[in-house]
Order: sequence, then C-alpha cells, then structure tokens
Amino acid sequence: MVRRVVVLWVMLLVAAAALAESIGLVLSGGGAKGIAHIGVIQALEDNDIPIDYVTGTSMGAIIGGLYAAGYTPQEMLGLIKSDGFANWSTGKIDNNLIYYFDKKEPTPAMFHLNFGSDSSDVKANILPSSLISPLPMNFAFMELFSPYTAQCKGNFDNLYVPFRCVAADVFNKRKLVMRSGSLGVAIRASMSFPIVFKPQYIDSVPVFDGGIYENFPVNVMREEFSPDFIIGVDVTAGGDETDVDNVIKQVQSMVVQDNGANIADDEGIRIDVSLKGFNLLDFPKADSIYWRGYEKALSMIDSIKGRTEKRISKESRALMRSIFKSKTPQVAFKSVDVTGGNKRQNDYLRSLFVKGSGDTLDLEDAQNAYYRAISSDRLNDFVPEATYDAHSGMFDLKLRADLKKPFSIGVGGWLSSSTNSMIFLSANYSTLSYNSFAASLQGWVGQSYYAGMLQAKFALQTGVPSCLKLEGVMSKQKYYESDALFYEDQLPTFIINYEKYVRLKYQVAVGKKSRFELAVGYGYLNDCFYPGNVVDFSSTLQDEASYKLGQVEVVFDNNSLNHDLYPTKGSRLKLRAAGVYGSSRYLNLANSVSATPIEDTNGWVEGDLWWDKYLDATDWLKLGLKAEAVVSNRPLGANYTASVVQAPAFTPVPSTRNYFNEAFRSNSYAAAGVMPVWAISDNLQLRTEFYAFAPLHKVVEDVDHTPRYSGWIDGLDYIGEVAAVYIFPFASLSIYCNYLSYPAGNWNFGINFGMLLHAPKFLR
Repeated sequence: MVRRVVVLWVMLLVAAAALAESIGLVLSGGGAKGIAHIGVIQALEDNDIPIDYVTGTSMGAIIGGLYAAGYTPQEMLGLIKSDGFANWSTGKIDNNLIYYFDKKEPTPAMFHLNFGSDSSDVKANILPSSLISPLPMNFAFMELFSPYTAQCKGNFDNLYVPFRCVAADVFNKRKLVMRSGSLGVAIRASMSFPIVFKPQYIDSVPVFDGGIYENFPVNVMREEFSPDFIIGVDVTAGGDETDVDNVIKQVQSMVVQDNGANIADDEGIRIDVSLKGFNLLDFPKADSIYWRGYEKALSMIDSIKGRTEKRISKESRALMRSIFKSKTPQVAFKSVDVTGGNKRQNDYLRSLFVKGSGDTLDLEDAQNAYYRAISSDRLNDFVPEATYDAHSGMFDLKLRADLKKPFSIGVGGWLSSSTNSMIFLSANYSTLSYNSFAASLQGWVGQSYYAGMLQAKFALQTGVPSCLKLEGVMSKQKYYESDALFYEDQLPTFIINYEKYVRLKYQVAVGKKSRFELAVGYGYLNDCFYPGNVVDFSSTLQDEASYKLGQVEVVFDNNSLNHDLYPTKGSRLKLRAAGVYGSSRYLNLANSVSATPIEDTNGWVEGDLWWDKYLDATDWLKLGLKAEAVVSNRPLGANYTASVVQAPAFTPVPSTRNYFNEAFRSNSYAAAGVMPVWAISDNLQLRTEFYAFAPLHKVVEDVDHTPRYSGWIDGLDYIGEVAAVYIFPFASLSIYCNYLSYPAGNWNFGINFGMLLHAPKFLR
C-alpha cells in the first residue's frame, strides 16, 4: 500500500512537471575536457534546477548517457576516475583479467604482419585499424548500458531523462541523431573519433564521432525536444588551437566542424568552460576539470535561476532515481551465440562461455570468459551484444568475432649502448579451436647473442585447459674482454656459451593466473673461454668444457605483473624443481694442444624461487619487492673458470644481462631487492632499484686454479640502478645509471630501446 502511494505521488510530480516549463541540457564534445560537464550538472542539482532533456556529442554523449541512465554526478565522476575507465578508454587490457595459461609467450617483436593461408588473402596489420584497442571497451559498454537499453525498450525517451546523441555518417555526409536502439552502441558511435577508435556499425554503415558534423548539439535539442529553456555547456572554448605538435589535436582540427550552433538570449544560456592547459586525454586530471565546470556553473547560477521557475528538491530527485533504478533488470544470460569465424572457431569460443546445459551466466562469468577468449591474442575484435528477453527477464548474449589471419611475421629487437644489441625475426602460425595448434620459428642476431628457436604447441581437449609444447633451441652468447667488468686477473676475459637442446612440456592451467608444467629435455652445452686475461690472445687457444645432459623439471608459475621488463603492478611467484644427469668433458687447450680430456659423469638436483610484488605506496609511488633463490648440490667443474661459467647468474635488471660478473654467480644463492618506482604517468616512470646478493656457498679458486666451495654466506654484493623509462605499446625506452659492488668502482651508464627477451635456456 505504501509503495503504491509513493509511486502515485511520483507520477503526480512527473505529470505536474510536464505541465511546467521544460529545461534541456546540451553537452559538447571535448575528450577529457568533457568531465567539466559533470561539475556543471552537480551545480545545477545543488541548486534544485531540473534537467528534463539531455543531448550530447562525443564525451558529452557519454556524460549525458550516464545521466540519462540515472547516474548521479558523483557516480559518474567515480566511474571516470576508476581503473576500469582508464583501461577501456585507452585500450589497455587489465592484466588481472588476462588468462595466463592462454597468454601468448612474450617475444622481442615490436610489429607483426598478419596474412592468410590463401595467397590472394593478404592483410597487413603493421598499423592497427585504430590507435586504441576496442577489446576492453567492448565488454565495458555492454556491461554499463545494456540494462538501460532493456529498461527503456530501445526508446531513449523512456530513460530517466530523455536523451539524444549525435554520430556522423561520413559516407553519406550527414549527421545521425541517435534516439533508439542500443544505448551503448549509440554513445560509442558518438565518441568514435577517427583514427583513435574503430567506427561503430549502425544498419551496416560505419559511423564516427558526432563532432564531425555537430559538436555542440543545440539544433538537436531544438528539433527533438523543443524545451522552454536550454542550458548549453561548451568545453572547447579557450583551448590552445595552435598546438600543432599534438597529433590528436591536429586530427581534431581537421575533422571537427563548427556548425555555428548558438543559443539565443530568449531561449536559454550558454556556459563556456575555459579549460586552457588541459588536453583531450587528461583523464587523470578529472578532479581539476570537474571543479572548473562546477565553479563556472555556480558563477552563472543566479542568472539561470532568474530565468527559470521550475525546481525539484534533492529528496524528490533521489526518489525518482531510486524508482527508475529499481526497474533496471540485472544482467544474466540464458543463451550464448558466436558468429564471425568458421564453425569450429565459433563453437570453441562459445564453449568458453557455456557452463552447462540450462545454466545461466552472470556478468562476472561472462567477463572471465570474454577475457579468456582475447588472452590468446588471436582476435582483432570481439563484440558482445546483450539482447533482453522480457518473457524470461534475462538476456541473450551474441558475440561477433573478427579473427586474425593464421600466419604472421614479427620484427623487433633490442638496441643498446652496450654490446647487447640485436634484431629479432619470427614466423608464426596459429589456429583457434578446441585443439588449437601454434608454431613459431624465431631468430635473434646480434653482436653478442645469436639464437634460433622452433616451438610447437598443441592444445588438448581436456576439462582443465592443458597443452603439449615442444621446443628446440640453438643459441650462442659471447662476452667480450672490452666490457667494463673484464679487467681483474683470473676472470674469463672472452667467453662463448653454446647451447643446443630439445624439451617437451606438459602444461595445465591452475586458476586464472597460474600454470603447472612438467618437462623433460636433452641438451648439449659447450663453453669456450680463456683461463685469464694475462694471456697472448693471438696464440693461446681457448679451453673447452662441454656437457651432455638430460633433465626433468616441474614448474609452478603465477604471474600478474603488468610488464615483462618494467612492471609497476601485480606479482609473480615462480617455483621450479629439477633433476639433471649427464656427462661432462673438459679440455685444457690453453696449455697444450694435445691435452687429455677430463671426463666425468654426475647428476644433481636444484630448486629455484622467483618472487616479485608491487605495492601502491601512494597514487604515484609504487614499491616493488623481489626475492630470488637457488639451492643446488651441483658438483664443481674441472677448474674454477669452468665452474663459474656454468653457475646461475643473478641479473635483476636488463642492463646487467650482458655482463659476466663472477661476484653474482653461484650454484646456490639468495638475493633480495627493493624497487621504489615513481609512476609519473601510465607510460613514464622513474625506477630506483637496490639489490643484495649472497652466495650460500661461494665458488672460490685455490692457487692451482681448482675450485672449491667457501663457507656459509661468505660476503654480500650489491647492485643499484636508477633508470628513466618510457613504455610504448610495442617497446620500452630506458636511460640508466647503475653501480655494482664488484669490481670496485663499477659504474655503468647507457640507453636501451626495445624488448630484451632471449630464448629460454636449458638450465636455469
């Protein structure tokens, strides 16, 4: 009875409001500057000024659409400031949502060229169809707006506030006024700025940002609603039109047209919010932009009040919102359908969403399945659409897949001021189905590193995702005597490491972020080195140590780090246990060409731990923690040099990975580090990293060059580095300075560009 009375009272309020004057709100486009619209709306609500209609373009369409769906200004601001909005508005996939088992193995490739199996079907994907990936936004818009599309039955007049937005049909050279259909598609079409975002398809026609034809949709407000009073908010006034160095600004100047729309004195008021100093992508400055809008609206509120009589109290507005939201259906899916690929591809993608016959799918389950599908990097686009079934009160989920071509070529590498520069090339083939197959041939060519790797991966049709993976690697790593570390007596001044091995792995998923691996392999390893630098390099032959080894290992890997080289978020825990058995052969050619080889057969076991975690100390300061350890009973080699060359190395930063430093090598060691990172922006960071290294039993050299283990934790060594890093979507640029405690005075400076990822090694 009480509820009926409340509903009747609200209906009377609405009817009375309909007979009174009407007020329309017009919101311009402007990228992040459009956040000022939220401040204006808050000022209007704080002064009990109602909004009966809203029209918007681009960012104005997003704010207007959210308001029309019943969002309060503070809810809108919270959404804009959320990590989710930051991700989907920039095309960044939240690493916490990535399905680690299906994630493509990282490589140094910066660019890929995709092409089909038919020679007539060649499609280059060196440049993407848009600067910002549509994949995160696809699901976000479906999640945000599909409940309100269902509630208004596709008629935007039935929203909390009647709403219109503007898109551009550039093929027919006309504006499109979006008044019905999918609310999410309409808003996204209105904000699909050319080059930056992919177009949306409406009636099979690609449409773009409405600002191309009407960035300030006053005419739409007049034509669609004809309110008694119009409040127009333009956030493009006062911008820096001479900013020709800003590419997005250049494109905006070319495509966004001023249609001359204005508001006559007798029909309303125009609020020009000056946002000079802010640009189109300044979403992290949301609070400052919001307050600009709020303060500007407050400065004009007396004028607005003096020209309007209609008011609505905070209590009445809250009640009306509450009733509207109470009628909004919860999103749950009773069916899933996938199109766009062939039957096997569609069936496989659908299987990720379907839990069982007759089971419903909630939003969280659908999100997990969606992100698992795109984790494989096999989809150019994957567009979900939720269609409401009023009879069941549930939704049907339809997904349209755009698959990448099966063949691709990758090009990349690592450019460095050290001797570690290299180029990288790869040829890849991959399919997407229940029994997916992927193969790649990868090559590294550089001054100090050469490698080739052949990989093949076979997905197994099991309840828990699993696969078989075969890899074969040939590599050659050279260390030069000219490197800064090579000047102490008895250090190997010129070393060459060769590896050839094959390994078969069985991998199985353990939850969303982990995998378990069982592997067997066989490898041939060969080291060539001088026993010291006090030799005549022109006449002295190198010693040789070679190993023929079989290996069994198990690995548990949990990884949510957001970058392979320079993370600022997430964590990683990797545990490895291995057993190795085989033969070794040492030949001392430096002293005698006819030297008798020293041969031996032995085996050992070892355990490894890698742990990294990044904490948010403040919004700008991230604190990274690292622990790394190796425990092994590996026997020592024929002499000191042979032993230390094969010992695992602690190389925590890219700038140390081309050094051979005996102080940071040991068969058993523990290391720890702390990494304060100043995240200046999403892409720019200043990293400071400090590490301590302790060999559990250090390999030391006796007078006759024979090796032995020292006592327990015989000394500590340190590494410190400061680096300025800029993260590109395809690579990283770093300028660094580091110091290593051994040898004394070991300062290093340099610059790196690319991705430093070598082929996997046979041993740790």
